[in-house]
Amino acid sequence: MLEILEKLSSKLQPFRKLTYIVAVLLIAVIVAQVLQTSLPTQSTDPTAMLSFVGLIWLLLFNILLSLFHNLPKNDEVSQGVFTRAKIKLQRSLYHLLALLFIGLTLVIVFLSVRMLRI
Repeated sequence: MLEILEKLSSKLQPFRKLTYIVAVLLIAVIVAQVLQTSLPTQSTDPTAMLSFVGLIWLLLFNILLSLFHNLPKNDEVSQGVFTRAKIKLQRSLYHLLALLFIGLTLVIVFLSVRMLRI
């Protein structure tokens, strides 16, 4: 599971700066929509909701790019006992983060479907 996330993260690294630009644009759209409406609870324009969902997905994408880019390699031959234990501990924490990432992805999919009423 970690290897798949690491490969995906390394392949998508060139898009990292693009995600920052798109996130700033989406935040600008959300702020413009909030400032434009007279009653914030009664917005009829769906662009703010789409921007909010897009921003959530961009944040999840950026988490993927940030967390799983540099995983410690599991090399058990040439290192000492404490180094191997440290690497195993780090990799187990990355496994936990991967499970949290997958759970967060499922929650965001559910929220996206509910927010967009698909």
